[in-house]
Amino acid sequence: MYLSREQEKMLNGEYGWVYARALEVIVKVGESLGAEKLVPIVHAHISGVSYTNIGEPGLGFIKDFYSKGARVRVYSTINPGCIDLAGSSQVISSSFREKQLEINMYLEKMGFEKTFTCIPYLHRKPGINEHLAWGESSAVIFANSIFGARTNREGGPLALAAALTGYTYYWGLHILDNRVVSTKIDVSSIRGEYYGALGLWLGEHIREIPMLTGISGRLDLLKILLAASAASGDHGLIVLENITPEKTYLVNDKIETVFVDENEIEEYIGSMPSRKDKILGYIGCPHLDPYEFEKLVEIISKNDKGVGDNLLLVSIPYIYMEVFKDEIGFLKSRGVDIVVGTCPIVSKLSREFDYLVTNSGKAVFYMSRLHKLNTYITSFERTVDLVYGG
Repeated sequence: MYLSREQEKMLNGEYGWVYARALEVIVKVGESLGAEKLVPIVHAHISGVSYTNIGEPGLGFIKDFYSKGARVRVYSTINPGCIDLAGSSQVISSSFREKQLEINMYLEKMGFEKTFTCIPYLHRKPGINEHLAWGESSAVIFANSIFGARTNREGGPLALAAALTGYTYYWGLHILDNRVVSTKIDVSSIRGEYYGALGLWLGEHIREIPMLTGISGRLDLLKILLAASAASGDHGLIVLENITPEKTYLVNDKIETVFVDENEIEEYIGSMPSRKDKILGYIGCPHLDPYEFEKLVEIISKNDKGVGDNLLLVSIPYIYMEVFKDEIGFLKSRGVDIVVGTCPIVSKLSREFDYLVTNSGKAVFYMSRLHKLNTYITSFERTVDLVYGG
């Protein structure tokens, strides 16, 4: 692999052991993949920071790097951890609170922004063709598909190494020739409420980079679709007709169009719960954006029913604690379990439920496996309605 003089100095330890070690990891991974050089990045986002995922070894690793002088060299953000940072959740376990706070502390001291969200583009919108090093599959595919940025799906340690060095390996989706559409899929017959199920179908059935035609332009629905496809498959880019910026992808000369209707995604939608089932309604996977949060407040303000044994769980970014302080207070007064800087995918649940009802295919993919729940995918609005006895 070609290295610049600056990169050679870092690799040889002239800036300290921790930076040499971080760059060594990037170089070795890049060389194993056939990368010919490194590329500077402008934003790193690390996933895999939940104590339930990394445990004592991960905490020890982060602490050791910090103690040896590790500090970020580019704008760097953090994925959700395993605790509700507001400390008031009815269902997210607080059993690892002190351990998670310790992880957060070391990352913040390294210079990471206190974001604790899976939608880092809320804090900094990527530019077209900007090189990033992002973990969190739902953020990666959103950055590539919506903003036309360039990032691979990085593991937590590699994203951390990129944050410390300011580089990643030039391979995969960083290279235009690897961003080639091989098939078109017409999804015009799929209603928006089932975009979570459509995403699961895409992830499991389509291996190459597709272009979706007949797609909705609503970013909240696209966020749900892209996250689901990245969860059930390995997509890092799905080209969206008239949405993905031009000249950030190529198209094969001869490609066929596949038509998908709701019959084909029916198994991913699931069956609706009965009135006897205890329902966990979940919205916020990925975390709610401001538009979705304000929509939730409007829906709840018009609903005068109670939740009974059900619960509506809502995941939001850390920054909302101040931005939407009054709205959060209102939602909690109506029985909504607002959790800050976390989500049930990376946490333990302290209550049992029969059914998960959600608009999120990603939530269905992981929570059906982690928490052994029956699942049903529906719209944002219908999720709230079913929890509140609708």
